[in-house]
Amino acid sequence: LAVDGMRHERTRVRLQQTLDNSVLAAAARSQALDPESVVRDYFDKAGLSEYLTSVTVEQGLNFRSVFADAEADTRPFFMSLMGIDEFFVNADSAAEEKISNVEVSLVLDISGSMGENNNQRINALRPAAKNFVDTILQSSEEGKASISIIPFATQVNAGSDVMAQYNAPRIPGQDYNSCVEFPESSYGSVALPTSLAMNHNGHFDPFSGDSGLSYTPRKFNCVYTNSTSTSNIDLRSAANQMLPLSGSASAMKAKIDALHVGGNTSVEIGVKWGVAMLDPGTRDVTEALVVAGTVADTFETRPLDYDPQETLKVLVVMSDGANTTEYRLKSAYRTGTSNIWWKSATDVAVYFDRSGRTDDYYYPYSDQWKTTKPSGSTNLTWPNVFKKYTLQAVADNFLYKPSQYLPAKYSSVSNALGAIRESIGTTAKNTRLDQICDAAKASKIVVYSISFQAGDGADDLSDCAT
Repeated sequence: LAVDGMRHERTRVRLQQTLDNSVLAAAARSQALDPESVVRDYFDKAGLSEYLTSVTVEQGLNFRSVFADAEADTRPFFMSLMGIDEFFVNADSAAEEKISNVEVSLVLDISGSMGENNNQRINALRPAAKNFVDTILQSSEEGKASISIIPFATQVNAGSDVMAQYNAPRIPGQDYNSCVEFPESSYGSVALPTSLAMNHNGHFDPFSGDSGLSYTPRKFNCVYTNSTSTSNIDLRSAANQMLPLSGSASAMKAKIDALHVGGNTSVEIGVKWGVAMLDPGTRDVTEALVVAGTVADTFETRPLDYDPQETLKVLVVMSDGANTTEYRLKSAYRTGTSNIWWKSATDVAVYFDRSGRTDDYYYPYSDQWKTTKPSGSTNLTWPNVFKKYTLQAVADNFLYKPSQYLPAKYSSVSNALGAIRESIGTTAKNTRLDQICDAAKASKIVVYSISFQAGDGADDLSDCAT
């Protein structure tokens, strides 16, 4: 009987040790191999594969658990003389590796192409994003997971509370958006220092090709609203505003459902904001947002320090593809008083001090020069000019046409456009995207990219991912 007992115990110890070692290795989140295959490989090498009964694996973004059990019949030699022909060993083991603190930036493409084919892509993005929110919150302890939602098109509307924390002075009277212009040098780092000098992006329509004086701008750079109604512009601007560090599933789902599509694509700007919301250097911003009531005090100490053992930081980019042009107003046209005198859309004049002449007011509607401005007119600020006229209309009517009577002439409307705004093209934007994605991965931020019929932009999204 002692011999049978010793054989039983020896088998039990071998099974238990192999189970313990294999599930520990398989449950490690750093383990890149299939967890079940890891367990089975341990048993193969131990010569015990015939005894492995089952392997169960459960895993999510911040955890992996592995359970395995084994059974062996040691077939007793002497106990069989007493009618006992079976002597089973049963063993099981389980292991889990879980990171309690989770910080996520969910960067969502709301550019115009997401609305193509009857909103096919944005309608696919919405449930995917909401399911992701549920997955994160349901697999995390309450108060341990925070998610920032960063919608992007040509720009990112950070929101007035966020923008107020940065060195980005607001353009006087420009309350329609809180978009900032990142310096090119900022993309090489995950940090977004609050002291970094940045410009407030202008509220202007660079997309409408209509240069008519009676045409009201509607396709704004930030936020693209495709509406001339002030209430609609305000509503859609708020809908597309960033939602920082939230733990509320209902608030995040409402934000995702309300997103309004339109405009160009600036993946790099979305990613830059997403990374900033994960960088510990943004903690002072979070503290201010808690005071403002924008962020719950549960997350006052976030973003947490970079420590992969304690905090999982994840950037998820959902987009349909390639970057397109970003537009910025040149400094002379961003703020200040213009040389335009306005009474109505067509009763408007632009002033030029023409040497040796007194008819210094050009009326584009009638293509005439006059000695006086329109009676009862107002000298517009540049922000107010761009509220009333498209970029194309300003270039054509207030620069190109009058210049044909001046010593310094614009050769074309396109040439005049270049004097008003600068363009950042696809090549430069893709370089910036590469830089910020590399910086994120170097800081151990896990980057996922999910494409929706990405086409030409598929490779850029794939390269960004971890």
